[in-house]
Amino acid sequence: MAATGSEVEPFEVAISEEVLDDLRQRLARTRWPDQPEDLGWDYGADFAYLRELCEYWRSDYDWRQIERALNGLSNWRWHGLHFIWERAPRPERGGGPDRLPVCLIHGWPGGPVEFLELIPLLIAAGHDVIVPSLPGFAFSDAPPSPLNVDAIADRFRALIGDALGYERYAVQGGDWGALIGARMAFDDPDRVAALHLNATSVLPLPGDLSDSPLSDAEQAWVAEARHWRTREGFHMLVQAGAPDAFSPGLNDSPIGLAAWLLDKYRRWSDCDGEVERRFSKDDLCDFVTLYWATGTIASSMRLYAAEARDLWRLQPGERIAVPAAVADFPAELLRPPRAWTERQLSDLRRWSEFDRGGHFAAFEEPELLAEDVIGFLAEL
Repeated sequence: MAATGSEVEPFEVAISEEVLDDLRQRLARTRWPDQPEDLGWDYGADFAYLRELCEYWRSDYDWRQIERALNGLSNWRWHGLHFIWERAPRPERGGGPDRLPVCLIHGWPGGPVEFLELIPLLIAAGHDVIVPSLPGFAFSDAPPSPLNVDAIADRFRALIGDALGYERYAVQGGDWGALIGARMAFDDPDRVAALHLNATSVLPLPGDLSDSPLSDAEQAWVAEARHWRTREGFHMLVQAGAPDAFSPGLNDSPIGLAAWLLDKYRRWSDCDGEVERRFSKDDLCDFVTLYWATGTIASSMRLYAAEARDLWRLQPGERIAVPAAVADFPAELLRPPRAWTERQLSDLRRWSEFDRGGHFAAFEEPELLAEDVIGFLAEL
């Protein structure tokens, strides 16, 4: 591996006290809308719980705690791109044998905080770990114009291969991370040695649907996906269609931002409708403050629009050919059958089904995910 280039610079997470004071003042001035009694979460957010959370956010929450946790890792920037880069001990320094480095890629509404418990588990198994913040997310700069999956995959491949000097590496991701990782593998199978995904519903449509009839399981999956997109996937429709029509409100109102994101953390996690079964109040405030303090809600949502305008589709005869593994968690938003996924991944070597966990698998079940990633890579 090449030495760190001069363009790779150390970075420290440091949100100013003025930003945090302004946040608390805005929370204190919240103008709450009415909500009929007993609606609960049926219309998107339970205002009673939201009031409770935001009072905690204003009065008791300590951002500096998560800031210290992030700064306990090695943070870097390269051409406006933030990333965590942690290296395992090498054999010459008394460590174990060399293992494939692993790039962990988050989605929306996530960020590098998702991986704080997963990173040390992979390091302990001998894997270097690279965790980039997507462009326009967290501590990465917003791009001059919105980037789609293809463009982000190019940037990440340049970061890992050119800037950090890795000749071969593995990619793990869910949500946008799964699609970006798949694109990296599709474009550069010589360097992406392995692909581990915990959400395959986001992969591009198979290019060979006309070559063989769909099984009953695949037909049921297609119907389920269509139903989900019209009933549950409203965030995709809005954020792909007109993100800048409502991002100013989320960027200006912390309670508006919290309501929009909290709905996702609750509905998409394995919590049975009780969000604090998976996310503590501190956890929720960590995620929402990450978007608030960096002012990245607008740029993060534009990824949906950029990809919708230049969608990646597999062409007839095309598949993603690198060795691949899937971790299937029961509360994932959509769970295509293995037969469908094998139309997209031509070398699917491992399919693991778990009895708990949801869309935010790295955060919800870091031990299960780490065990599956480490086991898969050990088999290669």
